[in-house]
Amino acid sequence: MKVLGLAGLLLALAILGYLIVGYLGEAGKAQHALQAVPGATPGGPVDVTKSGLEQRLAPILDQERKRVEETNKATGQ
Repeated sequence: MKVLGLAGLLLALAILGYLIVGYLGEAGKAQHALQAVPGATPGGPVDVTKSGLEQRLAPILDQERKRVEETNKATGQ
């Protein structure tokens, strides 16, 4: 019985370790994705607040807004 208890404990610790490593890996990917956004300074701090993201994404959003307006004008004629 002690062997089964020890095996169960080791299995539980292995699963917990796997989940922690996976979580930390995903957190690194999210940080990299935020730095890859246009307007981010390479290697610099990333402003992840709403205003910081809006400021960096403003050129892309403006371009898409213009494209949608042009499409609406073309379909309305």
